[in-house]
Amino acid sequence: MPQLSWSINGVNGIIYRIGLFHGDKDRHVVVHCNDKVVAVDFSVEEAKTYSVFLDQELCEVAIETAGPDQYTYDCRINRDAATPLNEKRKQHRAEEEKRDQYRVIGLLSIGIIILLIWLLY
Repeated sequence: MPQLSWSINGVNGIIYRIGLFHGDKDRHVVVHCNDKVVAVDFSVEEAKTYSVFLDQELCEVAIETAGPDQYTYDCRINRDAATPLNEKRKQHRAEEEKRDQYRVIGLLSIGIIILLIWLLY
């Protein structure tokens, strides 16, 4: 009778406890967050993913088959899904890359100017 739990720090500083119960005989699944049931599924015998929003982040609890009557479980934050927070992250990354490019161009320009001054004098 697999019962697992994960603690995830939310972006607002709240700690979320995600739990999963997967029955041995009936294969029923219960996913809960901070002691509140967020998903119930019956007779789960194949790979399946359950999604829960924590603050503005998409959390995915996954059940994978690892053989006959054997399963692996995982809980992860999906940073690739099109959520408002992930879009802000992508925008921030793009701005950082642009700033880095400007820094490199600036340093190269200063280096070329110093080299030209040194060669001319």
